[in-house]
This record gives sequence, structure tokens and C-alpha cells, in this order.
Amino acid sequence: MKRKPLRKKCFERDNFICQKCKLEDKSGRMLEAHHKIPLVCNGKDEFKNLITLCSDCHHFAPNNKIEFEEYMNNEMDGTSTTLIKAWKLVIEKHSELFNKANKITKEVSNENKSSNF
Repeated sequence: MKRKPLRKKCFERDNFICQKCKLEDKSGRMLEAHHKIPLVCNGKDEFKNLITLCSDCHHFAPNNKIEFEEYMNNEMDGTSTTLIKAWKLVIEKHSELFNKANKITKEVSNENKSSNF
């Protein structure tokens, strides 16, 4: 997007809420302005062609007007996005927990195999 004020106006219009998953971010750091009709498809860099999406929803948003409309009609809860981000953060920051869990799972599995003649 060429103009930051346009991006901010878009966020304000949409109450700093992703219009796909309903994630709210009053700081605007997790939000992006998406062109409903992409610039490469002769879409305009103007207010009425913009919609607020979180970075995750924006990543998966199709760059085709018809596919984008279908994408937006598929319901999604903002909690899903929040949980996915939290899960990725836990994996990133505490991978040792998953290593420990995998080790315990293997031990239990081996014990079950040996007790089931």
C-alpha cells in the first residue's frame, strides 16, 4: 500500500478487527490492509478497495476477487488464530517440553507393547 494514512483509516473503519477471524488488535501491529481487488488486477489503492485482515488471514487470502469473496464467507473464530499463534510461540520458546512429551509417549508405548504378550 502506498499511503500509511489510508491503511490507518481502513483499520479505524474496521475497529482494528480482522474482518476474517475477528481478531482484535488495537495496536494495529498484527493487522494488515488487504486490497479486495489486487493492484496487479487493476484494483485501486483506495479506501473502498481495502479491508482489514490480521497477518495470518492476509497470508492465506487469495489474490483473486471471486476466490477472496468465497474465502471471506467461510466463517472462522478469532480464537482459532489466537490459539495457533500461542501454540507456535510455546513450541518456539519451549521445544524441550515437546521432546520430553515424545520421550514419555514412546516409553508408555513400549511398556504397553511388552505387557501385551
